[in-house]
Amino acid sequence: MRCARGAFARRLIGSAPVDLLRSRLDRKAWTVTVEVVTPAPDDEEARDRVLMLADALRDDDRVAALTLTDRTVAPDADPIALAPDVALRSGKAPLVHLAGKGRDRRAIEATLRRAGDAGITSLLLTGGDALPAAERAGASPGARDIVVSPGARDLLTLAATVAPGILRLGVLEGAYDRAVAKRDAGAAGLIAQVSWDLGVRETAASWHTRLGVPIIGAVMLLTRGRLEFLARHRIGGIEVPPVLRHRAERELIDAAMHRLALDLVMLRRLGYAGAHVSGLLSPARVTALLDDAARLDASLGDDWREVWREAVGIA
Repeated sequence: MRCARGAFARRLIGSAPVDLLRSRLDRKAWTVTVEVVTPAPDDEEARDRVLMLADALRDDDRVAALTLTDRTVAPDADPIALAPDVALRSGKAPLVHLAGKGRDRRAIEATLRRAGDAGITSLLLTGGDALPAAERAGASPGARDIVVSPGARDLLTLAATVAPGILRLGVLEGAYDRAVAKRDAGAAGLIAQVSWDLGVRETAASWHTRLGVPIIGAVMLLTRGRLEFLARHRIGGIEVPPVLRHRAERELIDAAMHRLALDLVMLRRLGYAGAHVSGLLSPARVTALLDDAARLDASLGDDWREVWREAVGIA
C-alpha cells in the first residue's frame, strides 16, 4: 500500500540513518552542505532543477544536506513546503533556513510549528532587519526566540554568525558575544557567513574551542553572474573586495571553481567543521568541486597559508 508523500517524507526525515548532517557533526566528520535558492511557488522550472540536484546527490555522502533558503529572493518562496520533496528525492534530511526578517515572534512560532509538522529536523536560524524594534532588542529571533521555543528542542539548530568583511577587532568581539548568546540559547552549531577576509576567517575558526560547538564556514562560487545576482536581488551581508570583484568579472568559470575548491581546503586547514557552499546548482559542478577539493586536500601542505598562496596564484 502506497503511503501519502507527506507521511512518507516525515518518516524518512525522522529516521536517524538519513539525518546525515546531524550524524557527521556528531562524529566530528568534515561536513558539507549545499545551499539552493528556494523558488517561488509558480516557478516549476527552478523547482525541478532543485529536485534534480537532490536526485543526483542521493548517493554522494560527501554532501550531508541541501540547504533551502528562506526569504532571499521571492518573499513567497516556502522552504518548508519544498523540504519533504527534497528529503524524498535526496534520501537526506535537508537543512531548512528560517529567517526572522519580516516576522514577529508569533509568526516565527507558527512557522516553527509548520516545520515540525513537515518532519523537518534541522534549521538554520537567522535574524533580520525588518522586525519591530522591540523584537530586535538584545538578540534576534535567530539568536534567541526561535531556539528556546518548545517545538525546537529536538531539532538540530544551527545559527548564522560573523558578519563578513569586518576588520575591526571590537566588532568581531561583538560578533563573538552574539555567537555565545546563540549557543547558550540552544544552537547546536554555527555557520560563519561568507567572507573573503582571511583575518575574519581565522578569528572565527579560533572560536570553536571556546564555544564548544562546531563552526561551519560559508563559501560561495563567485562569478560575474553571481555578482549580478547579488546586486539584482540586493542580497545583504556579503561584501566582495574590489580586487576580487574585478577578477571575478573577467575570469572563466574553471578558475572560479578551482578557487572555490581551494576555499574548502582552506576552511579545513583553519579547523572549521565543514563548508556551507552556495552558488552551485549543477550536479556536475558540485561533484567536480568536491573531487577537486579532495585532490587539493591530499596534495597541499597542512598550513592554510600554503593553500592561500595557491589560491592567489590561480585566482
